[in-house]
Amino acid sequence: MIGEISSDAEVEAAWQKARPLPGHDSRIFRVAPDVLRSVIRRDRFGIRGKYGWRIEYGRPVPFHRLSMESAMRRVERDLRRAPGRMTGAANI
Repeated sequence: MIGEISSDAEVEAAWQKARPLPGHDSRIFRVAPDVLRSVIRRDRFGIRGKYGWRIEYGRPVPFHRLSMESAMRRVERDLRRAPGRMTGAANI
């Protein structure tokens, strides 16, 4: 379903998989089921930027996820290059 146009039913089904945001109208704001617990807005489906989201495999995914994955790759790269990093099978 990545990159495809979603029907209203698919958008609603994905929206229902996000959790309501306490203290906010659950018809407007929800918490995406991602590691960062990103806040998404119902009317920002398909729109990049603050509260924007899309559907991947039937689940709501905030647009900023790609940049977070990039950041994590950078952190992992920096950790691999860190001085004094132990390597080898004995350190598993």
